[in-house]
Formats: sequence, C-alpha cells, structure tokens
Amino acid sequence: MAASLTATMAHPPQARTLESAIGTHDNGFNLVRLVCALLVVLYHTWLMNRLAPGRDPLTLLLAPNTDLGAIAVGVFFVISGMFIARSWMGDPHLGRFAVRRAARIVPGLFACLLLSTVVAVVFFSAPGWRGLFDGAPWRFIFGNTVLHGLVYNIPPQELRIAGVLGGQDLNGPLWTLYWEGRMYVMVALVGLAAALPLRSWMRGAALFLLLAANLFPEVTSGYVWEVRMWSLFLVGMLLQTLAPDLRIGWRHVACAVALLLLNWTRSAALTPSPLTWFGIALVAVTLALCVGSRRLPWAPHVQRHDYSYGIYIWHWPVIIMLREVLPPVGPVGLTLATVAVVVPVAMLSWHAVESPALRATRRWLGSRQPQRERVPA
Repeated sequence: MAASLTATMAHPPQARTLESAIGTHDNGFNLVRLVCALLVVLYHTWLMNRLAPGRDPLTLLLAPNTDLGAIAVGVFFVISGMFIARSWMGDPHLGRFAVRRAARIVPGLFACLLLSTVVAVVFFSAPGWRGLFDGAPWRFIFGNTVLHGLVYNIPPQELRIAGVLGGQDLNGPLWTLYWEGRMYVMVALVGLAAALPLRSWMRGAALFLLLAANLFPEVTSGYVWEVRMWSLFLVGMLLQTLAPDLRIGWRHVACAVALLLLNWTRSAALTPSPLTWFGIALVAVTLALCVGSRRLPWAPHVQRHDYSYGIYIWHWPVIIMLREVLPPVGPVGLTLATVAVVVPVAMLSWHAVESPALRATRRWLGSRQPQRERVPA
C-alpha cells in the first residue's frame, strides 16, 4: 500500500478528459453556471440599488478592461459554445437541433415574461389589471419570447411598456439571448456546410471565424454585435472539438494565473490597469473548465438540476420590483433580498417548466428519430 501511495504521489492521476466530463451529469458545469448567474445578480444589484448605486468591488478591480457581469456572461458563452457544438455534432440534423434549442430557451423565457409582465402591469402601473387589455404588454411578452426574430437592432420601445414601472426596461439581460440565438444559427450553418469529417470541420470553422472576427471585423459585420462574446462562444466550439484529448486541471489554472502576473508590471506601466482583458478571460475560463471537469460527489442535486437560466432571466424584474416595494437599501441588502426571491422562483421554473419541457422534447424526438447510435464524427 505504501508503494502504491508513493507511485500515486510521484505520478498523480491525470484529470479526466473534457469529453468524459461533459458526457455525463457527473461534472461541475451546472455549478459553474449557477455561480456565474449569481455573479450577474451581484453586478446588477450593486448598480441598481437606490441607496448607494455604483460598481461592485470586483468590477473596480477589473476596470477599465471589463466588469464582473461581462466576465460571468463570457464564461456562460464559452460553456454554451461547447455544449451547443456538442449537440450538433452528436445529431447533425437541422430540425432536431432547432427543436432542442427552442425547448431549452423558450418555455422558461415565456413563463418568465408572462408572469413578470402581468405582475408589473397589475401592481406597478396606473391602469392596474385593466392594462392587460392593452396590446403593449402582449407585444412585449411574445416579441421577446421569439427574440424579435434575431434582428440586429431591437427598437427600445419593444423592451419596455409605457407607464409600467416608470417606463424602464423590464428585463435588461435579455439582450444576451438574442446573441445566443444568433450563435445557434451560426453553429447550424457551419454544420450544414460541412465538407470534412464533422469534428475537423467544426474545428477549422471555429478557428477561421475566431480569427476573422478579431483581425477582420468586417467579415462578420452585421451579424456579430460584440467581438469579445462572439469570440468566447467560438472558443467553446473549438474546445468541444478538442474535448476527447483535452484535460484541464488546477495546474492549468496556476499557469493562467502565472501568465496574468507576468504581464502585470508591463500592463501597469502602459495602461490604466495592471490587468488585461485577455488575462482576465484566460483565468476565468480556465478556472471554469477546471471546476466544470470535476466530479462533485457533494453536490449531486446541482449536477442534475440547472437553476442558472431561471436566475438569469428572472433576476432583473425581481430587482426592479423589489426597489418599488422595499425602503431604500444598499447593495448588500438588495442582493440578499433578490437572491431570497429569485432562487426559489428559478427552482420552480426549472422543475415546473424547463425540465418538463426538455423531457417532453426528448421523448418526442426519440419517438420520431430512427433507432441508430449517434457518435460525433
């Protein structure tokens, strides 16, 4: 036994591959997404509280390169790029791919928009419940549910309802879902155009688009809003094509931190901050992949239930309604109040709406799909 322990210490077991981690529920990616969603809540409550609005301490550290909300959303996009590419590679069929994507996004989003808009109109507008007979609330609900057809510019009036909650945006974070939807379209188009074995094709396309977006922005102009988030989604796609051989552990996190620190003095001398966006993103993404690849025997519930989407789409309307009913509170008070409300709501959304919709979709697709083994190329 001593000899075995010595051998283990001399040659520690390698972290499992990314492919083996994401091919099962026994991973930490739901936990990573949950933490990212809560960080977005923190970012917004710090900005939106009425007693002492301002930037949170982490954003102050990251400024002017980025902020806490952008980094959390960026990690979301990397993970999304991985799993969406995996979905296409596992079953490269346009119709089934579209149904799966709609089943994950639309039911929870519709429930959120319907309930939050009804509450906002009834309790936070002059007409009260009579306002529901106007067309504006329903245009808001259905227009945002279908992501406004993924148009490039959404008219500002479509994101709010006149006279409701002072005419402010009723769900600010929804802009990222428009980006996400466009990225789904991109994955489908890349997949349909495959002229090589699928894994090689997706890898080459991700690299080409990543370079094009950063070196020649006009190549993707009109489709890409923000190069950084687009790039992170493409990084996720690229990582998925490498997943069978890719292992990310704490050693890689340490290397990313070391690279960040090596660049510290140069950046401090030449820029307003010792940090760089690339360094911040590198550490955040490497840490997310490391934690996501871990087995988490202490968190089986989180592994099987994804509450992050519900937290993300619900937290903004919860914040703006809490500001109306609570006395003026600071960032900590608003954060605690928001989490106390939004976490149970997100759990209800998952168990009553999102998860049943996903199960029903899997059953329906399974009944219509030929019985054959699907292995990513």
